[in-house]
Amino acid sequence: MGKLILAFLCMLCGAIFLGIGGYGARRKTPMNFWSGVEVPSESISDIPAYNRAVSRLWGGYSAVWFISGLIALWSPMAATVLMCVLGAAGAVLLVLIYKRIEKKYRVK
Repeated sequence: MGKLILAFLCMLCGAIFLGIGGYGARRKTPMNFWSGVEVPSESISDIPAYNRAVSRLWGGYSAVWFISGLIALWSPMAATVLMCVLGAAGAVLLVLIYKRIEKKYRVK
């Protein structure tokens, strides 16, 4: 039963991150990355491309959680290690990659 709960929770987290990415892809205004910080439309050179890049970023991060969920069905310990290592490293990578996206699409 514990394996199913862990798998479900991992999949739920993955679905949330995938949903954030899907929401961002459909926005007409720039997708916000930082909580509470609005990205002004006039500060982004190509809003659709910027939103696609940010959406792919969130979609890629969701993969960690979906993979962890699948692994949890066979080995909860391996899934937990994967979540801790890739989840934490992935969060750092999210910030670093977002900074590159922002730099690329920021109006100069």
